Amino acid sequence: MNCIKKISGGAILAVFALSATIVSCGSSDNPEPKTQALEVKRHTQSRPTSASGDSTDWVYFSFATGAEVSGITEANRMTRTDWDIAFNRFYMRTNSGRSGSGNGGAVETNKTSFIDVNEAPADGYVTDVEITVSGYSNGAVHSVKSTGNVALSRAIRFTGPPPTYTLNDNVFVVRTADGKFAKVIFESFHNSEKKSGYITFRYAYQPDGSRNLKSK
Repeated sequence: MNCIKKISGGAILAVFALSATIVSCGSSDNPEPKTQALEVKRHTQSRPTSASGDSTDWVYFSFATGAEVSGITEANRMTRTDWDIAFNRFYMRTNSGRSGSGNGGAVETNKTSFIDVNEAPADGYVTDVEITVSGYSNGAVHSVKSTGNVALSRAIRFTGPPPTYTLNDNVFVVRTADGKFAKVIFESFHNSEKKSGYITFRYAYQPDGSRNLKSK
């Protein structure tokens, strides 16, 4: 009888130990954090820049604030790190290289589906160099030296006359002034009134510094 009691007690202890193990395996003190999908936003340029080839007329934009940045000029752009991308007609800049002192750059992906770009490339980013900006005024084409990003120069292609603007369907990844990432796809060169010079782009910005670009 005593032997039976001992066996029963041992069995009960074994059941408790097994239950504790199952509970322990079924729950974790440190569950893996869920990756939150990035919000997708859209921005349309507030004004067109000069079509005459004015290399000083740029519209600057910050992905962190989701807004255009005022007060940036050719004289102070190299000392400003509060902008990430800039537009002069279909020419574009990043805050890098010859255009700015930031850690910016851009790379063109081979994907046309925005949602399929889930991670920023680890390398391959093109920084800004000297470029030629051309425009038309007084019946003639004018060209001047400026700075820009040759990867982003493939985003919108100009041909003409008559002036024709063809958008690249690929998604671009922009590295921001502080080394973070945003994926961008360019949707239009015209505003709702069909006036040219108003770039519209869709983007998802990763503020945590990682290369994760999974979006909603």
